[in-house]
Amino acid sequence: MTQAITPYANDMDLMTLGQTLAKSGYFQDTREAAQAVVKVLAGREMGIGPIAAMTGIYIVKGRVTLSANLMAAQIKRSGKYDYRIARMDDAGCVIDFYQGSEKIGSSSFVEADARAAGLTSGDNWKKFPRNMYFARAMSNGAKWYTPDVFSGPVYTPDELADDRALPPAPPADVITGEVIEDTPAFDPAPARAKIAALPGATSEDIAAANDLDDIDLLRDLYREIKARKNGAMEAAELPL
Repeated sequence: MTQAITPYANDMDLMTLGQTLAKSGYFQDTREAAQAVVKVLAGREMGIGPIAAMTGIYIVKGRVTLSANLMAAQIKRSGKYDYRIARMDDAGCVIDFYQGSEKIGSSSFVEADARAAGLTSGDNWKKFPRNMYFARAMSNGAKWYTPDVFSGPVYTPDELADDRALPPAPPADVITGEVIEDTPAFDPAPARAKIAALPGATSEDIAAANDLDDIDLLRDLYREIKARKNGAMEAAELPL
């Protein structure tokens, strides 16, 4: 069974921990407290302690990734699943996965797979082929046979770095995890130009428009100028 991790008392405790980890200088890919907090939170969801999360969890393209060794450790710790390496050499790796004593499947990643994915020219694949084949076979097996250990699909850092087709994850609040809508910023210039071109717009109206950046306030000003010219309020809309 996955070892329980003591929860933090509140978000302030978590932010303090993040600041401590970031300021320690021991984690080269984590320079800010918020980055450390994301790693610790991701680890906590999977029952991984803060230090193990800092050394084994990486954020690639805005998505959480785990080192192959940390995946393997989590599978072993689960108490539900296990694995055995059937083959591991410079040309491939085959890992058998078990639930209890029952074999539930195998995951293989061999030279033909690496060539098909265009990976063999990479520096790490030339220098450390056994490690890279193991990482891909472990990652695939974790996704196929033990997804409940990780609460969904899991990837290694190099797996996402090599996948050019995968778009970055949408930005999210570091504490709440709420997705921040990626909407384009409003450009007030066209609205200001339409207001300046209105018959009856005074120099004061144009100056006021140039001071406004909010679309709703610019629409209100547009209606006010139209109503003043026509002598009555009308349902005029700023044509943007």
